[in-house]
Amino acid sequence: MGEITEAASAVVVAMGIVVGAATLAATRRPMAALAVLLDFLAAAGLLHLAADPTYLRALSAAIVLGIRHLITWSLQTGSRAAMMPPGPRDTG
Repeated sequence: MGEITEAASAVVVAMGIVVGAATLAATRRPMAALAVLLDFLAAAGLLHLAADPTYLRALSAAIVLGIRHLITWSLQTGSRAAMMPPGPRDTG
């Protein structure tokens, strides 16, 4: 079973690179492409962790998930700021 999840993990990483590049080409937004790539890397990390659970693999999966959450938060915060109307200008 471990060989299957290891192979699936490698396939998911390759798919993440392809889909991340396609997202970058389609949207021209590097942060969005990075978020997509990190989703795939998180899935690959969890598959990798399922194959042979060790503390190092759990730590690497946790780091990828933490980075993914920070980027998602950053994207959401940035989109809210872009949607807000400009404030009053100080003409001094």
